[in-house]
Amino acid sequence: WWDFLCVKGPQYGYFPKPSKTVLIVKEDCLQLANQIFKDSGIQVTSKGERHLGAVLGTEDFRRRYVEDKVAKWVKDVEQLSDIGKDDPQAAYAAFTKALCHRWTFVQRTIPGISELFGPLENALRQSFLP
Repeated sequence: WWDFLCVKGPQYGYFPKPSKTVLIVKEDCLQLANQIFKDSGIQVTSKGERHLGAVLGTEDFRRRYVEDKVAKWVKDVEQLSDIGKDDPQAAYAAFTKALCHRWTFVQRTIPGISELFGPLENALRQSFLP
């Protein structure tokens, strides 16, 4: 399929770039996929990869991705809480116009992750909205 895409794609304005292509396969197919695509420049993995702001892959890979995101958002909420002590309107505006949209996108695009947002919920309740 890759060779076909490289030949036919340009006719339709699509120019495949192997360096930007990731093939996610099941663990038992990883060795075969590596052999087939070894000289193509395509990255082959069985774990997962970020795609358009969301993540595709194994449950463990998705969990680690979301946990890292939540940890960064908790720090952001704590910083906004500090700003809110001097300028509550600016902190609230930053929260409603920017920060909360980051995690609502992740919640919409990655299923089954609601329990991972506990630290963020705690930060909102204890720091941002005391």
